[in-house]
Amino acid sequence: MISMYVSRLADTFTDSLISFVTEERGNTLSNRCPKCQTENPDTVKFCGECGTPLGLSENVTEAFTRTLETPKQELATGASFTERYQIIEKLGKGGMGKVYRVLDKKLDEEVALKLLNPEIASDKKTLERFSNELKLARKIVHKNVGRMYEFMEEQGTHFITMEYVPGEDLKSFIKRVGQLPVGKAVSIGKQILDGLEEAHRLGTVHRDLKPSNIMIDKEGNARIMDFGIARSMHTKGMTAKGVIIGTPEYMSPEQAEAKEIDHRSDIYSFGIILYEMLTGQLPFEGDTPLSIALKHKQEVPKEPKDLNPLIPEDLSRLILRCMEKEPQNRYQSATKILADLADVEQGKPTTSRVGQPKPLTSKEITVSFNLKKLWVPSLFVFVAAIVALIIWQTKPQKEIAQAPKIENSIAVITFTNQTGDPSYDYLQDVIPNLLITNLENTGFLYVATWERMFDLLKQMGRNDVAKIDSDLGFELCQREGIEAIVIGSYTKAGDLFVTDAKVLDVETRRLMKSTNSRGDGVDSILKTQIDQLSRDIAQGIGIARKKIAESKLRVAEVATSSLDAYNHFLKGREAFEKHYYDEARQNLERAVEYDPEFAVAYFYLARTSSSLRNIRAQNEAWEKAKLYANKASEKERLWIEARYASVVEKDREKAIRLFQEVSKKYPKEKIFHLALAQFYRQKKLFAETLEELNKALHLDPSYGATLNLLAYTYAEMGDNDRALEYFRNYASVSPGDADPLDSMAELFFKMGRLDDAIAKYKEALEIKPDFGAERWISYIYLIKNNYEEAMKWTDQFISVAPSEGLKAQGYLG
Repeated sequence: MISMYVSRLADTFTDSLISFVTEERGNTLSNRCPKCQTENPDTVKFCGECGTPLGLSENVTEAFTRTLETPKQELATGASFTERYQIIEKLGKGGMGKVYRVLDKKLDEEVALKLLNPEIASDKKTLERFSNELKLARKIVHKNVGRMYEFMEEQGTHFITMEYVPGEDLKSFIKRVGQLPVGKAVSIGKQILDGLEEAHRLGTVHRDLKPSNIMIDKEGNARIMDFGIARSMHTKGMTAKGVIIGTPEYMSPEQAEAKEIDHRSDIYSFGIILYEMLTGQLPFEGDTPLSIALKHKQEVPKEPKDLNPLIPEDLSRLILRCMEKEPQNRYQSATKILADLADVEQGKPTTSRVGQPKPLTSKEITVSFNLKKLWVPSLFVFVAAIVALIIWQTKPQKEIAQAPKIENSIAVITFTNQTGDPSYDYLQDVIPNLLITNLENTGFLYVATWERMFDLLKQMGRNDVAKIDSDLGFELCQREGIEAIVIGSYTKAGDLFVTDAKVLDVETRRLMKSTNSRGDGVDSILKTQIDQLSRDIAQGIGIARKKIAESKLRVAEVATSSLDAYNHFLKGREAFEKHYYDEARQNLERAVEYDPEFAVAYFYLARTSSSLRNIRAQNEAWEKAKLYANKASEKERLWIEARYASVVEKDREKAIRLFQEVSKKYPKEKIFHLALAQFYRQKKLFAETLEELNKALHLDPSYGATLNLLAYTYAEMGDNDRALEYFRNYASVSPGDADPLDSMAELFFKMGRLDDAIAKYKEALEIKPDFGAERWISYIYLIKNNYEEAMKWTDQFISVAPSEGLKAQGYLG
């Protein structure tokens, strides 16, 4: 395979050399040399006698020979060129030509002038392309991009004028300094990206991005130079097909093969530049352009951090992600790299990469199997992506940085049961959740959810905490940047139910507002008390009465009017998130019995029914969720609409758009990043999938659902070892949960480790006897030709099948 690739790439370089001069191949082909008339074998491309290219028309060959024999022009210092430009000094030369610093006597200002090499300037089509591409480059007006001016000709000499930037090119700077300090390299990198962002926005690719094309001016600012060979991303074919333009050390693999390129080729080159700035060396070097191109295509670069231990881990990963071999696995925009570089500067985690995946193969069997979570119809089909991301560390972080203050932010921490009756303990969950929903729906507050508070606890390594008390709440809010905290209690005297709440300043612990509400019976909590408490709390942190009056503070209209319904909803949602689908179904069905217009309960019921393969129940629940979506909070309404668009309307693009909207509006809600990742994964956009999962994992390093989806994503990409690692992480953060064991069993099955698969399925059943794993065990025994065990487990599955949906599905799935 390697020798075939070398031959093909060598042919590409040869064809590109010819194409660059002749615009395109396909002229009158002949094996007779047009110069010396020597007959040559059909398989050769150059004359064996004189070296002239074969297969070209005579006129073209003469032009080719003539340009190579044209003397190279040199402009002396102090001389005039075209009577308009006075030569000040020669700045350098490259593959395209020589560059001079000149005085434009007409404008009385210094500019840079590039004389094109004769072998380039001799071809009319090439000159036409340069002219057209310069028109595109001139549109780029940005402080980090050197301006391109004109493309002109004087007495057969073609030249380009451009902005002169006094200073030093980045290549010379690196040679002089060696490894750049991380801060300096990141600063220069951000400026380069700023320029690329603008160029890419206008549809222009540089195609020869390298340190010698980046000037560092006297103030230390970076400018990208020489967009003269850029190409429009929106206009195919402007540059001759098969032409290789660029510098081998900085070429993307697709560019080296003369394939169609887009802005992601510049991102690859940028990765190499950042690599060189921080390590002082190039990732790939060789004796010939071909050998370097082969390394770009085949070799994995050394970790930058291994060459310079001062490079942060996340920055090292960022560089390698830019340098992914396949364009779809790189960063997809300069904007995304800028965001991650900003995080590196602030010490925050960023997106990252993985190494070469291992193919998914079976050592014992090759069978078809409908896996419930992998969504792959057959073991014959597996996707092996070359490279992607390494996610943020999954181990709990003992220290997290204190965040800047979030304006109008509040957290509802704890409400204690002072009734003396444990049957009211459920309200310790109900009251804060209802308050959070109501306060969040005002649109004036950032409300940290309970889930967010527990995520922060996990980052502190406090997985042992079941309830957050006030002292711990203050610490968490300081770390999150929350301004105010709500703590409270509730009690009961006869039929009178009283709820008390206090709003305190997080920094000073000063009491900002004290309020209480009372009503007849526990149902008054939903009917009147939550709304009154929400108004008083909002006023206590400075929201004007007028705004409060205009806002929607009627919790029954965005949740439910039934406490029983809400209690069953909370239980059903928790069971669903643990994949205990039948338990979730039972609670959610009870919730909508108590409140037939409870939109969010229908939403979870639809998803639960889908997992139980009960399509009729799923469709009914989706229609009810959509029908009553206007009775949900804004956040939940968007969520319902996004899922409905995907499942019912089959409009995945609309769903992605809605989830992008809601995840942007609620960036600290990990569930939305997880949901968006699921959609990206269905589209095989693995880089985007892992990026969203990384965001979710940053919010909660032990988020089981994220670890689970990460594992399945890596399995689908072909990296079984990493998949198994994340399944084990999932199991370690979810003790007593059957799902990670079930997931590991699926992976073992795909790997052909049948006995390990059976063992894990049995472990899952020990934890959750109605988990439904019997059908998979029976199927594996069937494959192993152990029909007695297969029938035994089939009978057991049928006897305990929790729903008609599963019974109808049968053990074969």
